[in-house]
Amino acid sequence: MPDFFSTLLDSSLMEMTLREVAELVGGELVGDADDRIRGVCALDADEDTAAGCIAFVVASIPATLALMTHVPALLVGRLPHDGVEDKAWVVVKDPYLAYAKVAQVFHPLPVATEPHRDATAIIHPEARIEEPVSIGPHVVLEAGCRIGSGSVLMHGVHVGAGSRIGRNVVLHPRVTIYGGCRIGDRVRVHSGAVLGSDGFGNAKEGERYVRIPQIGGLVIGDDCEIGANTTIDGGTLSPTRIGKGVRIDNLVMVAHNCVVGDHTALAAQVGLAGSTHVGARCMLGGQVGVAGHLRIADDVVIGAQAGVIGNITEPGLYWGTPARRKTEVLRGQAETARMSEVRRRLVHLERRLAEVVSELDTAAGNASGG
Repeated sequence: MPDFFSTLLDSSLMEMTLREVAELVGGELVGDADDRIRGVCALDADEDTAAGCIAFVVASIPATLALMTHVPALLVGRLPHDGVEDKAWVVVKDPYLAYAKVAQVFHPLPVATEPHRDATAIIHPEARIEEPVSIGPHVVLEAGCRIGSGSVLMHGVHVGAGSRIGRNVVLHPRVTIYGGCRIGDRVRVHSGAVLGSDGFGNAKEGERYVRIPQIGGLVIGDDCEIGANTTIDGGTLSPTRIGKGVRIDNLVMVAHNCVVGDHTALAAQVGLAGSTHVGARCMLGGQVGVAGHLRIADDVVIGAQAGVIGNITEPGLYWGTPARRKTEVLRGQAETARMSEVRRRLVHLERRLAEVVSELDTAAGNASGG
């Protein structure tokens, strides 16, 4: 039987012609269309690393620096004025996006190409596996769980009873999925993430707490990526829901009954309290905190470390604690700066007034003495 890693799709020998690169990214090629590319690299890569690779150039990098790189092919937004003949160029609207598409070709997600079950894996007889699936060492699959074809479960993964994992899913080492979860197709979950754990639900009885069973489960849509050591709680009665195409960074906390809309991104250490609804295509910066039972509209961007304590009903950019529109925050900062100047002037006027009063008192004393 082949070992775990030999059952995965191998892209180490992948090559592309520049013609294929240009077609992939919808770009205009300037150079030899038959030149071959074997990978991507940084713009400042050394000569050995850069050989046969392609890099991207953002608008903020001067064209003269791009010409100095060892990389033979570049994704650019516009051509330099001179030296075009020294390299191959693929002109695109968004070089960074084009780079992402090319990089995915050379570094695709692992996909199981033939069945593999490590001898140390514990698989319940009632678990259903749609082959091919690669199951690594010490994986545990409980009763009634389902694993879709092409999926890769790396060592130490635990899938709880009744959970369903879609096709071409990658679960990195030590991912824990509680029972009753639904994971869509082409989802990637990084090490240490815990999905579907009990939400923080308790009722108060005098001085003690009574635990509320969390039986709603968790639903994650297709094409999501969940970062390392992130936790997403299952719902109390209905599922916690993560929409399709969502990106969740490392160390994020999503509490029970939350809903995260399609194609929303949550940066590291974001915390969503229970029953929060975040709309589609939102972006929450690092360490943003959102209080419970709130609604955030579609197309909202919230700056890092902001604190959201009320509903956000309109798209836009929000900063600060409590989170407010960027324009309001900047206006407040400008007013604060002006207040400092007003305070300085008031202090000066108070001192001058005291001097005038003192002068008047002295003059009055002299007059009465005369």
